[in-house]
Amino acid sequence: MPTKCDAARELGMVRPTLSSFMKSIYPTVSCLCLSLCIASGCMSVDAQTPTVNLQFVSFPKAANPEPVELLIGEGKTIDVEIPTNSISKTYKVPAISTWALGKSAFDEEGKFTFQVYGKTQARGTHDQLILVVRKGRNDGDGLELIPLKNNDQGFGGGKYFLLNASSVDIAGTIGTGKFSLKPKKYDLIAPKPTKTKGDRKYCFAQFYFRTKEEIQPFFSSTWRFNKKARSMVFFYHDPNTKRLRIHTIRSFAF
Repeated sequence: MPTKCDAARELGMVRPTLSSFMKSIYPTVSCLCLSLCIASGCMSVDAQTPTVNLQFVSFPKAANPEPVELLIGEGKTIDVEIPTNSISKTYKVPAISTWALGKSAFDEEGKFTFQVYGKTQARGTHDQLILVVRKGRNDGDGLELIPLKNNDQGFGGGKYFLLNASSVDIAGTIGTGKFSLKPKKYDLIAPKPTKTKGDRKYCFAQFYFRTKEEIQPFFSSTWRFNKKARSMVFFYHDPNTKRLRIHTIRSFAF
């Protein structure tokens, strides 16, 4: 005679034992654990690889602009833009000790090679701005890389970065700030405005150059001051007229 247990089994009402239950779900549990391990491993790798945010700006303009590569590891590069009239987009790259710009290639044996146009030690900050100064008409003629801290403590709002790319001594004032630059030298100043009109503030700027101990003014203007804006001022000789010129880039910080 069938027992109550037999009848219950036929109706599917008997609870499975722990061992049978684990056997039935073992493939699912195994796959789930494997997926979690893989995901955890990926997260661990990402967490262990520090990155920095890089931006670029260059001066003067290249005669024949070509793509430039940034070396980000052994045998690894990315293409980067180094504009002249604005600051580039942000590149999130691995944090390494040296930044190098150039061009990659493979030799006859298929080995990776990298021609360095210019390099510099990296700043120890998460956000960095690299000023690229061309030594000739094209990038391949050589690049000088000047790393700046791209934050309020470095090249932040209300500050002026000045670079003397001319062959004469340059001096001047911007607001309450004063500077004096030999050729190929640069400075960072944080002046206060010298004029207020309503809710607007202004800095009077005046620049001088010196040749053979003679000092002559060559530029004066009143610039709008904004504590959230930062400016780059380049002094150079026009390649056609040889006259002393200035080139400015203004951007808003962070």
